[in-house]
Amino acid sequence: MNSQNSVAEERELLSKVALNAMIPLANERTLQAAYHILRGRKANQTLQDVHLYNLYPYYRMFPAFSKEDWDKIVATLLQQEYLQQQEGDGTSPKPTFRVTAKGKQAAREAYEKYRFAVWFSPFTQFDLAVRIEPFWQRLHLLVQTVSHMLGNDLGFTPVVTDKSVQLWVKEQLQRQEARALWMDGLSAELYQLWGPLAPEVQKLLVAQLSGKAQVGKTLGQLAKQEQVPRVYLTLLFRYGLAASIQRLMKEAQAFPLLSRLVTRENKLDPRLSDSAARTYAMVQRGLSKTEIASRRKMKESTVEDHLVEIALRCPEWDESAYLSPETRRLIIAASEELQTSRLRLIKEQVGAAVSYLQIRLALARRQGETNE
Repeated sequence: MNSQNSVAEERELLSKVALNAMIPLANERTLQAAYHILRGRKANQTLQDVHLYNLYPYYRMFPAFSKEDWDKIVATLLQQEYLQQQEGDGTSPKPTFRVTAKGKQAAREAYEKYRFAVWFSPFTQFDLAVRIEPFWQRLHLLVQTVSHMLGNDLGFTPVVTDKSVQLWVKEQLQRQEARALWMDGLSAELYQLWGPLAPEVQKLLVAQLSGKAQVGKTLGQLAKQEQVPRVYLTLLFRYGLAASIQRLMKEAQAFPLLSRLVTRENKLDPRLSDSAARTYAMVQRGLSKTEIASRRKMKESTVEDHLVEIALRCPEWDESAYLSPETRRLIIAASEELQTSRLRLIKEQVGAAVSYLQIRLALARRQGETNE
C-alpha cells in the first residue's frame, strides 16, 4: 500500500469505490444517485435504492463528501471511458449512464486489490452505518475518561464535544460501583472484542483512541504516517466498528460493559431499525399508516419508508392491506418486462391505479426473498 503519490492514489481509490457503487445503478438511476448513497442521504429514493440494489456497504461511507469532489470523480470516470452518459426512458426521462466493459474491469480489479469483499462484509442493512458514529464517540470518550480516572487525573479536555455523548458517559460512570466495574473491565473487554480482528484493523482503532498516556491520531494523520490513502483507512475503520457493533449485539452476555454502547432504543425487532420496529408494532395492532403517522407525529411518507423496510426484512408480515397478490404480480411482471426497478417507468407501465407505495412494497418483497 506504500505510495510516492498519496494524493493520486487517494483520488484513484475514491473513484473506484464510487465506480463499484455505481455499477448496480447503471441504466436505472442518474449519476447523482450513488453520490447520495455515499453521503448517507435519508431521502425516500436513496433508502429505496440502498435496499433494492443491496448497496448497504456504501451507505453513509463518506458523510462529508462534497458535490465538487463528486463532480470531479464523475468527470474523471467519463474521461477514462469507464462511464458513458445516456438518455433516460419514459415520458419524462432523466439522463442515466452505463458502465463500460473497461469500467467494469477496472472496478473488479480495485475490488480485489483493496479487499472490498472483506471490508464490506458486516454491512447487511443501512442502519448499521448510522450507528457507527455514535458508537465510536461513546467508546472514544469512555476510554479517555476511564484512562484518566485510572491515572487519577480528571482535568482533561474531552475528545468528544457532543453533549448527548458526554451525558451518556457521565451516566455510565455516575455511581462508584459502576466506575469500579469500568475501570476493572474495560481493557479486558476491548481486548476480547478486537482480538479476532486483523492486526491492521486493531492497530488503526487503537491508534485513534485518546487516554492518559496517548493522544489519538486522526485518520488523516495515520494515512500520512502509513503512506496509504485515507479512503482505504476509512474502509478498515468502518469495518472494525461495524464488526464490533454486530458482535456486541449478538454476544451481549460476553460483554456486560461494552454491550451497553449498542443497546437499542427498543427491543421490539432486531431485524429493523428502531423507528421502523416501533411502526411495525403498531401495524401489528391493526393501525393504518395514517393513524401511525398521527400518533407518532411524523410524515406519512416516513411511515411508508418503514413499511418498505418491514416488507424487506419481515417475511411473515401480511402486506395485503396495502398490496394485493394480484397487484404485486402485476408490478413484478412490469419490472421484469422492462428489466428495471425504476419506480417511474414501472408506474407508467402499470397505470394510475397502482401507487408508488405499492410498487416499492412489491420490489422490496422481491428483494427480501432474494436475500433469504
